[in-house]
Amino acid sequence: MSDLNHVVITGRLVRDPSISGNGSKSAFFRIAANRRYRTKTDSKQQETAYLNCKAFGGWADALVDGKKGDMVLVEGRLRTEEWASDAGTVRLELVVVVNSIRFINRGVAVRTSTPESNEALVNAEAPLGETAPSDEVPF
Repeated sequence: MSDLNHVVITGRLVRDPSISGNGSKSAFFRIAANRRYRTKTDSKQQETAYLNCKAFGGWADALVDGKKGDMVLVEGRLRTEEWASDAGTVRLELVVVVNSIRFINRGVAVRTSTPESNEALVNAEAPLGETAPSDEVPF
């Protein structure tokens, strides 16, 4: 049986995405995912998980208009990256490699993109996960 490495998470961009590359683009961004809960004493608590994410090709292009505070839904896989620090110690970092990204506004999909087409789809009326009907005839 094969292992499953799939992540789906929503959160807000911590800062504007960093996009690099001319031909083959890549983007680095960080998401803050909040969890709100109540303790046994009924006090409200919040914890935040910060996740580093990397996107390549068309998914990096989809982040060009991303701004700090934008809500995003990211699907991807986890990858551990390893490097040596200046002090010579080995450093490890867990990164989400993006397979899909959506910008979300109040539960409605605002922009999506696919690596095949770098044009953003503006669809502010369809619920999340659905797309607007196409004018094309399916046959």
